[in-house]
Amino acid sequence: MEIRELPPALKKLAERELNEDEKQLEKDVHYVTEWLGKQPHICARIDQQWLVGFLRGCKHSLERTKEKLETYHTIRTHLPEMFTGRDPADPKIQEILDLGSYLPLPTTETPESPRIVLVRGAIFDPSKYTFLEMARVYFMIMDLLVLGDDRLGVAGQDTLLDLTGSTLEHTSLYTPAIVKKVLTCFQDAYPIRSKTMHYINTPVTFDMIYSIFKMFMKEKLKKRVMIHADMESLFKYLPRKVLPSDYGGEGPSIATLTAEWKQKVIDNREWFLEDEKYRVDESKRQGKSVSGFDLFGVDGSFKQLNID
Repeated sequence: MEIRELPPALKKLAERELNEDEKQLEKDVHYVTEWLGKQPHICARIDQQWLVGFLRGCKHSLERTKEKLETYHTIRTHLPEMFTGRDPADPKIQEILDLGSYLPLPTTETPESPRIVLVRGAIFDPSKYTFLEMARVYFMIMDLLVLGDDRLGVAGQDTLLDLTGSTLEHTSLYTPAIVKKVLTCFQDAYPIRSKTMHYINTPVTFDMIYSIFKMFMKEKLKKRVMIHADMESLFKYLPRKVLPSDYGGEGPSIATLTAEWKQKVIDNREWFLEDEKYRVDESKRQGKSVSGFDLFGVDGSFKQLNID
């Protein structure tokens, strides 16, 4: 896969914000490919466009890119509950896709604006799905964004989290151990530059939920969180026109977006099946091997929160 040419607006943004240089980009991809080839413990995807996603997410710092790739492959190895069994034909994965819980939006305010991702975090039945099962599908879509979305790679991501329908049963799923796993993946493994996070329709239990997430959020991300009491407050940051019609916007409906993203995931089934092999082999790591405890400080056995 060759490196896609950026549209003019994104090309200028990449030069300005990421210090991107087309000729140097090819050299950097070659350097990272060679570096990966010298890491006996890492089995990595070396498609040029895939590696470009990591370089851009790290603002073309070769050291940060190597660290990110190392972390990405290590974490996915030690989180099999999220990074194995990702066959889009799996009935449970298809059910979760049908919920439309994680939806990148097609429209942005300007050609240089970040990609907006709508997360309807309480749209699922907590007696039927776990938070990790939901997150597994979220990260499947994130993988497709890293691979195919130049806007997200260059301009970053704005996240809109709608907590409509949140219940105590949902809250009970967010144990510190599980939240740490998901946030470690998002912050440390994925080359996604998070610009802002907007919460709307927060439940009475929000302070309890957010206090757990804040425990594992980096300071930079904490400063980018905004909690909105109403939609008018949100529209000051994310214009109405870019949102789905269900939110009073001019974009496609939730139903349309859900169907489109489900189809995109299904269309990439072979990619996901092949993706199972990209991970680390700790027996081949030079130096001390890494364990799940090293990464997450947990042994895989969790207790649920007790909620009165």
